[in-house]
Amino acid sequence: MLPTSTLTLFFLAFFALFVASSPIVTPAPRDVFSPPVLYPRNGTIWRVGQRHNVTWDVSDAPASITNGMGMIVLVKNHIMVDLETPLAQGFNILLARHEVTVPKVEPGDDYQILVFGDSGNVGGKFTILA
Repeated sequence: MLPTSTLTLFFLAFFALFVASSPIVTPAPRDVFSPPVLYPRNGTIWRVGQRHNVTWDVSDAPASITNGMGMIVLVKNHIMVDLETPLAQGFNILLARHEVTVPKVEPGDDYQILVFGDSGNVGGKFTILA
């Protein structure tokens, strides 16, 4: 029994030494980026089928963003219109603009644009006409 227990102690000591000598890897700190939407702004009028450049401010972007891929979603009355089919997705959030086509939705003056990176920011209320 003594040889088995000595062998077990040897392996436990070796394992403890191995674990203690392994470097601890900490991920680089990353920042949440929520860029303010510049266009469309309050009072803007869009028509179904038109193409527009949604723009946002990246002047205060942190050096290390958690998610640099963007998504643009239409919001009506504080509810996302169609999260399954966003107006745009998969673009570099640091480009500060992306062209979208106004979808066929019911006319209204309570639409907003939500720009997502790793966090979202909603722009001003604007109108969509048929």
